[in-house]
Amino acid sequence: MKADVYTAFLTHKVKVFATKKDVKPFVISRRLLRRATPFLLASAMTFTACSSRDNHKHVSDTQPKDEYTAIYQEVVQNYHLTSLQDKEPFSQDEINQMIMKNNPAPLYDTNFNHLPENTQNFWNIIQNGIDATKQIQHSPNLSPKQKKEYQIVAFKMLSQMSRVKGTVNELDIYDYNNLKTFLYFEKVLQYGDDYNKVHEKEDGLINEKSEIFGRYYKDYENLENKVQKFDGVRKFAQELYLNNEKFMISYQDSAQANKISKEFLASWLKHNHVTDKNLWYFTSIKEDEYTNSVFFWHNRGRPVELSVGIDATGNLDDGDFSPVGSIIIHELQHVMQKKPASLENPEDNRKADDDDDILFISSLYDFPYIAELGPTLYSLVLEDRIYKQIKGIDKNKVMDYSDLKFGHSKVNLGEVAVWFGNILDKYPEKSIDKILAKDEVILQINQWGLGQGNSLNLSKSKGR
Repeated sequence: MKADVYTAFLTHKVKVFATKKDVKPFVISRRLLRRATPFLLASAMTFTACSSRDNHKHVSDTQPKDEYTAIYQEVVQNYHLTSLQDKEPFSQDEINQMIMKNNPAPLYDTNFNHLPENTQNFWNIIQNGIDATKQIQHSPNLSPKQKKEYQIVAFKMLSQMSRVKGTVNELDIYDYNNLKTFLYFEKVLQYGDDYNKVHEKEDGLINEKSEIFGRYYKDYENLENKVQKFDGVRKFAQELYLNNEKFMISYQDSAQANKISKEFLASWLKHNHVTDKNLWYFTSIKEDEYTNSVFFWHNRGRPVELSVGIDATGNLDDGDFSPVGSIIIHELQHVMQKKPASLENPEDNRKADDDDDILFISSLYDFPYIAELGPTLYSLVLEDRIYKQIKGIDKNKVMDYSDLKFGHSKVNLGEVAVWFGNILDKYPEKSIDKILAKDEVILQINQWGLGQGNSLNLSKSKGR
């Protein structure tokens, strides 16, 4: 039986036909249906009903897996939940039990502010969100296909959660996957059967359904905490980001550079297991003020989401050029840094919507140039290698582009590009901020920023 058929039990009279010929249908009255609805709905929301198959065929292990089993296995695989060291996914049976559970504790958190206050608050939102998903199956405003999507997405969000290994339901409520499950069910509670609000689809719009969102935000937080002890790193990060000489590829080579950069992008997406689609939209720097950046919505009263727009030709707002693939990677690395939550603190949950502390939260980072350090260094390496590929130069050759200056000291951008390229080749981590936090890396950057490690004495070749 198809899971869709269950929706018929929630409307008018249902005729149940026997499989034998010439047998009259058995008619269930609407009154009886109304009494039976809770039990039927629980079965429907198990989401793991038998797959639709030909009754005359023998069911064997070679036939397709149950739809929700396949979804569960795909999520666990894509989110690498079985390779976690101290965490583990909930089993499919446990997820089914969450779905079948009735009468959750009353919803006591009605602020749409996207940050769990504690474990009790987390489960209160999840359980009430599941219950709301059940009630939405009654909605006359949705098609059967839309109702099914609510079920499938709810199941996916539950499947991506993880708990502390060896426990029943002890979890890190600030794990990026758990936070996004929280975000989704808060959205269901806020918007109910408003399909377009809950399941908004638009190129470049990234939300809790995107695996990449917040994947390495804890690595970034760790880096930001670590660099508080390294003044040179902060000085280096600011000087690097503000130096426009790091864009070494000219418009004359832009067509070739864009083509090569898209090959690098495809390789980067595959290497980083990025399977999300439509993560950016193409636009023009002249038409969209948010082009080549990540715009982050995080305020109370609206969903937490990101928007990524990319200039299709590689134009930058200061007249420079950067290959399109390089820009996309740079911005997606920022998406990985962002915590999938509002910027409010848990205690803000009890503040009024018009409280100044709520209205004027605007900064995600204590020192924004540190957030730019990893993505900018990665872009420097990528564009240095693209430039060399165009010119037929070995990737380890140091180009003499221009200098970063720190007082009376300086370090050449070409030298930094080759050095960090070797670092990327050396360390297999996919998180750029985790690589930056390694002692070998952070100490070298700190020395440069303090003017104590001017050069690695690599041979240079004139660039441009």
